[in-house]
Amino acid sequence: MKRILQVYILVLLAVTGGCGMNSEQGSGRVNQESLPETRAFKDEFTREFMKSTEETEDGFYTFESKTKGYTMLFPVNAEISTMDYEQIKSSYEALSYSEKVDKENISYFMTVNFEDSSDTDDIQLNLGILSDVSGYEGDYKEYTSGKKTIYFGEKRNEEDGYYSYAAYVTSDGSNKAVSLNYHSRCLDKGISCELPGPGEKEKIKRIEESLEFK
Repeated sequence: MKRILQVYILVLLAVTGGCGMNSEQGSGRVNQESLPETRAFKDEFTREFMKSTEETEDGFYTFESKTKGYTMLFPVNAEISTMDYEQIKSSYEALSYSEKVDKENISYFMTVNFEDSSDTDDIQLNLGILSDVSGYEGDYKEYTSGKKTIYFGEKRNEEDGYYSYAAYVTSDGSNKAVSLNYHSRCLDKGISCELPGPGEKEKIKRIEESLEFK
């Protein structure tokens, strides 16, 4: 009887100890000293989405959706808004993130919407919705990348001083899709600012092509 009780106590300690560790990771309560000195990890909400503290590529971590439906590259100094976040089980997720790029004197704002439903098959309908939301009025260019199809359009507004980029990314093997809506402007209009910035278009393209549907 004593032996059985000892085994029970050991099992209980192992189980509760493991749960405590998982709970700590899931709630974002981690050792602050071990975290990278980046905005993505300094912000408690944003770091919940990062798969690792190691950069996947220079300047990017890997973001994993809470729906488990997709992953993508995420800028190390961007921050996800808690106010804009929405999730419906595994079928829908909406979020936004922003970043200030001081060396280029720009700030940008990106919205990301994920959907897993038969409605994603209607490309023209979804491009129309993206145009309404983004304010983009032009045609979309189409190309394939891996197992996905990307539709994108871009616009530079000289008068109002902003650059925008809109993209709709669909999975070729499922009903999953992600729309991206990007806007940037000069941080300080009194200082020279190039829109789009030298690294902007390459950053957006890298993010959309890194999307992997699960």
